[in-house]
Amino acid sequence: MEGIEPSDPAQPQVPAERPVAPAPPAPDDLAGIPPPPAYHPYPYLLARPAPGNRANRALRLAGPLTTGVLCLFLVVLMVGQLVHANELLQAELADKQSQLTSAQTEVSSLQTVVDDLKERWFGNPAIYQPPPISNTVIKYFDVKGATQSELKRSLYTADICKTYGPCDPDPAVPNGVAIGLEWFEPAVNSYTCTTPRATVIPYRYYVLLPRWSPPADGTVKIPLVERWNALAKSIYVHEAGHVAIDKQDLGALNAQAQKLPNCDAVYGFWDDPHVYDKDDADQAAYHARLHADCRPEVGCIPDGWMGW
Repeated sequence: MEGIEPSDPAQPQVPAERPVAPAPPAPDDLAGIPPPPAYHPYPYLLARPAPGNRANRALRLAGPLTTGVLCLFLVVLMVGQLVHANELLQAELADKQSQLTSAQTEVSSLQTVVDDLKERWFGNPAIYQPPPISNTVIKYFDVKGATQSELKRSLYTADICKTYGPCDPDPAVPNGVAIGLEWFEPAVNSYTCTTPRATVIPYRYYVLLPRWSPPADGTVKIPLVERWNALAKSIYVHEAGHVAIDKQDLGALNAQAQKLPNCDAVYGFWDDPHVYDKDDADQAAYHARLHADCRPEVGCIPDGWMGW
């Protein structure tokens, strides 16, 4: 019998591990595809954010919100500054406008003073002087005044028909006020007829015009002088028209008397109270023509013309 050697103490038996078979090689078409994630035993925990994640998200939201608030604040601040600047500009503009208005008022006042000084009359233009008329004496009656209303009052209250009249009324204006006159008189106190052909009655013609002599010291205005000159010229033209009619008619009377047969007829001719009837009719017709076409340049003054 073979000998028996003492053996080691008995050891517990451990089941042998199954050998791990090597994984089969991956197919070629799956190369590069990552393996699937490991199995998680509690999938519902994936939807529950961790406390740290919530804080990070709040911080991420707070950044843009803070930026927006700051931008809004800056916009409000800029708008406020623009509004304030606009108010300042408006106030400055109003102040400049007020200064401009004040300056314009001052300039206007100065211009008024300048215009007033420029209108003062110191002798230029000259007061109208009527030109002479042949065989005619021009007389004057004085009027006074420094304004047009004063001159009108002086003209209309002069009552020249009382002083130089009587006056033949104008049929077109029977109640009118005379501001100029014309008449004639024989130039001799008596005459002697030797033969009718040699006998001529000479006549002298007279015109009465208003005369204004203002002081050339600036107390009257140039426009008033210009209006007066226009009035005086129109009155002169009117009365000169009467003179022309008288000269024509009286010349015709002398020519008619020279054709009479003897001196007795001549004396009777000139002594006839109706010897001047045609002249009177011609003068009335002259007035009628003027009123039919009333113009200052022909010797007719329209009512209210140039303030007269």
